[in-house]
Amino acid sequence: MKKDHVTIEEQGLRDGIQNVNQLLTIEQKLSYIDRLVDAGLTRIQVGSFVHPTLVPQMADTDELCQRIKKKKGIIYSGLVLNIRGVERAISASLEHLSCSISASDLHSQKNARKTLKEARQAFEEMVKLCQKNQIMTRGGIQCAFGCRYEGVIHKSHVLDMVKSHLDTGIDELALADSTGMAHPGQILDTMSEIVDLAEGKPIILHLHNTESKGYANLYAALNAGVRIFDTAFGGLGGCPFIKSATGNIATEDTVHMLDQMGYNTGIDKYKLAKLSLDMSTFMNQKLQGNLYELLLTEDIKIT
Repeated sequence: MKKDHVTIEEQGLRDGIQNVNQLLTIEQKLSYIDRLVDAGLTRIQVGSFVHPTLVPQMADTDELCQRIKKKKGIIYSGLVLNIRGVERAISASLEHLSCSISASDLHSQKNARKTLKEARQAFEEMVKLCQKNQIMTRGGIQCAFGCRYEGVIHKSHVLDMVKSHLDTGIDELALADSTGMAHPGQILDTMSEIVDLAEGKPIILHLHNTESKGYANLYAALNAGVRIFDTAFGGLGGCPFIKSATGNIATEDTVHMLDQMGYNTGIDKYKLAKLSLDMSTFMNQKLQGNLYELLLTEDIKIT
């Protein structure tokens, strides 16, 4: 018998490729988006509206969004870090945005060129502009479980930011283990409190596998009541502004584990594995995901 439904937001085309040296063309990105939809993904973050010289892979996000052949029932989202990003996303006709700031002052300055105080004020302005334009808004908190520059991020500080985010009237709340420093006990403790604070509002967890704890953290979050997770096909990912950042938990690996545990995702892990294999070929290197090659090996049983 299947357990609860777990929703996956695919972030391979944003977080996943932002550190990839080989630039993807718009045609490649559009093809990947279509293939992700075909594999059963209903939420896809297609890019970020950031300065192209800082993240060259995202330089064509505006045009990409305008060229997507959107399908009913699919959420196509973008990441924004400032008001200018929101304005660009509005012009690109996106209807779902992730407005995200960091819980770390040092990371905020490196990632968004804003102090934490400035970022929190900017967050409120971003949300207001989204709401004015009827854009579904996901409020994000990066480095919520630790920072490579500052070290420990105290739970009381994160909870204060969570309350402030919720007070703006965001539609969804997302917590990110951007550095991969979180451990399962921390995730269970923190996310249990946040689920209670949210009072039914959708909670999303964004996990990186830097210290090989990503899947254990996902399990802990499931036990805390979280049912929406960010992943990236092939385990792609990493922030240009975080020391030693590595990839997200892999979409196909996550779906496989959830399948084994009896959760329903509606996602075809074999189609995802083929997509990851193609990306591996394009990059001419093995990706960080563990299963994409095994899933496509006919004489090996994957149950």
